[in-house]
Amino acid sequence: MSQQYGPPPNSAPGGWGRGPGRPQRQSSGSMRSRWIIMGGTIVAIALIAVGVVVLVTGGDKEQPVAEQTPDPTGTLYTPPTPSPTKAAVTKGRYDTGVEIGGGLWFTPVKGWLPDWDKSNGGTNYILQQPGARGRIDGYYWVRQTTQYDAKGFAEHLVDVESDGFKDVRIGKTVACKTTNPAIKACYAVTFNALVAAAAGKFLPFRGFVTAYADQSGKITATDAALELSVYKRRVRELVYMNNTLMKSF
Repeated sequence: MSQQYGPPPNSAPGGWGRGPGRPQRQSSGSMRSRWIIMGGTIVAIALIAVGVVVLVTGGDKEQPVAEQTPDPTGTLYTPPTPSPTKAAVTKGRYDTGVEIGGGLWFTPVKGWLPDWDKSNGGTNYILQQPGARGRIDGYYWVRQTTQYDAKGFAEHLVDVESDGFKDVRIGKTVACKTTNPAIKACYAVTFNALVAAAAGKFLPFRGFVTAYADQSGKITATDAALELSVYKRRVRELVYMNNTLMKSF
């Protein structure tokens, strides 16, 4: 037998060639291009839709943007508010002796000493009785206030002082004249009384209260008295100390 040559059985028509094989895979590059085209199409459709909405609604009105203040750099420093300072009190030619307060002074007469009793308010000087320790022949007491006028303060001091005295006789309140224009008002009241002394005894005293008003309304008053036996001889000392005070205004 001779061997027959020809196409194998069941061969695909059309002659020699490959039989049916696996389906061919598309390249990754073509797939990426397809996704890019689809994404671009979606974006375009979205933009067109937004444009249509804007055309229909007219869009949002522009809102003013508040101007922002930049944050401060460094440390903020606020200088302290200066406290009010008191006016300096100047010392004039008549401001000698003992300062009372508010720029006022008086000059004690020789022999008059500061009161040893520091519980008393104001400025108090006393005239000691010779040879009798702890007993006095007189006192000169200066006090200041803004709660009364000159007339009212003079009368008030006489009333207060008379509480501890006996047989008190108070004179009439009188206006007194001064040559110092800085004194706006002046009133004086005289009095006589028995003042308690040692061993339950009482000594007769005579004195006067004088009150002065300055331009600010402050009242300065002197309460001065002497034991009756030395009054005529030493009353000029009380008047002298009052005069030094009036010059100090």
